[in-house]
Amino acid sequence: ISAATIAITWFILATTVKDAAGFSSLPNVVTMKKSSFRLKTPLFLHQNNNNNDYDDEDTIQTEQEQLNTKRRNILQKALLLTTTTPLFLPHITNAFDGGVGGLGKTKPEMGIIFVNPDDISTPTSGNGEIVTNELISPKAGVPVLVSFEAPWPTLRSSSNIESRDLANPEAAFVQVASLSSGQKSVTKGGDVVLKKEFFEETVFGSKGKYGAYGSPTDIKVKRLPPSSPSTTTTTPNSPTIYSITFTTLTPAMRESERKVYISTYIINDQDVFMLVVGSTYNRFEKRESLLRRVAESFSVVEAPKSSLKKFNTKKIVMEEEDDE
Repeated sequence: ISAATIAITWFILATTVKDAAGFSSLPNVVTMKKSSFRLKTPLFLHQNNNNNDYDDEDTIQTEQEQLNTKRRNILQKALLLTTTTPLFLPHITNAFDGGVGGLGKTKPEMGIIFVNPDDISTPTSGNGEIVTNELISPKAGVPVLVSFEAPWPTLRSSSNIESRDLANPEAAFVQVASLSSGQKSVTKGGDVVLKKEFFEETVFGSKGKYGAYGSPTDIKVKRLPPSSPSTTTTTPNSPTIYSITFTTLTPAMRESERKVYISTYIINDQDVFMLVVGSTYNRFEKRESLLRRVAESFSVVEAPKSSLKKFNTKKIVMEEEDDE
């Protein structure tokens, strides 16, 4: 909004208040003149001038109606002005968007670095298409192909890959985070298991989507066993899936119980690629089969090794910030 628009708006509002103050006192002035006239008029003249009194009362009533009409017109203009000028309207945001501008919260840090940021793919309509993006593993510095089934429309920005049901709370989004030695454990069979602390610091941290308005509480993490080969398309390179329940805060500061599947891949024992799929706790059971299918469709494949140098991820991130 330009400075000229703001100045004109304040001028009209000030004029409206001034006019309202001025004409609101006019009926009293007329009444005072009428009363003083009656007090100074002798009794015999007052009795002989009944018809004139009626005429004066009609005049006063007419003036009062005109003043009321003027008042209504000014109030209508003021109401129209306040409803059409977006000077005092708050910015509306969606839950868990993070930059969705609410409460001064910046965009969540998803850790996504595209190999080619300018190659913006066409959003899918959400009919179960496979969405594929070429990303860079931050610490390892190698390109990887990330794909998953998108049952809802996909939304992609310079730092976000998301498939969201626009009419319901179901959604799936990709997040990448670096892994430290204290955030994982190794089973007797050699499987790497991510600890609860890893998810608390990444997906549920203050810089993640669910931690935008306060740290989630009651976080319970469970690692799921691989599905039966007879009922799924599980392959040797299938992701490790965790089932997590938690309570988070919405932009209105209300508690919301939610449940998600988090599919994970670890690249070079340094970076964790995740697909977070979930909904509200009450709707999760109704949509569980679909959510599980999306979680199992997640795939991260490291690009073939070559003689090319590793990507300088720090330089790429700095260039993206300069563009913004």
